[in-house]
Amino acid sequence: MRQILQACLALAIALVAAPAFADDTTSVDFTLHYGADKYDAGGLKSGLDTGASLDGSTTHLGATAIYRGGLLELGALGEWGRPGSDAKTTVLGLLGGVGFDVGGFRLEALGEAGGHMYGGQTVAGSSADSWLVYVGLRPGLSLKFGPGDMLLVGVWGFARWDVTSRNVVVNAGRIDQATYELGGTQYGASLRLGVRL
Repeated sequence: MRQILQACLALAIALVAAPAFADDTTSVDFTLHYGADKYDAGGLKSGLDTGASLDGSTTHLGATAIYRGGLLELGALGEWGRPGSDAKTTVLGLLGGVGFDVGGFRLEALGEAGGHMYGGQTVAGSSADSWLVYVGLRPGLSLKFGPGDMLLVGVWGFARWDVTSRNVVVNAGRIDQATYELGGTQYGASLRLGVRL
């Protein structure tokens, strides 16, 4: 909770200070990102030890489209997690927040909200697909370059919290069953490449 309050305070300070850095141009950024993240997404509710496949570090691949109108930024996000694994995740969300230029760099403080799907073998012995509602924070830094400053390279950081949860029954053996409470936290960072139109 303390981390959320600190992030909200930082966003409030950015909102107050940002008009001095805002520009009047509008554009749309289309980017791809790839990076690493860490989950804490499954909690065992019984005494059986089957192991949660979503705990630990993994990778993700995603895409964003962001409208930039001066200080305001609005956009959409799609992200696919754990490529090549039996436990897959999908994120579909909306983005909103502020961004401003300092020198050749673009600083962004965005919030995100949407749906977080856990699919496949999310926990050992279960193959149920579950959609959960989530909220998150996504700060970023990018640099424009190339002809007409159309190309950009940057980094994202992010943190997500599932605000809903779901009980998932898994088979721990021939007879035994365990129940996991699916839903938790995810955080990570990614490299971002794209174009600004």
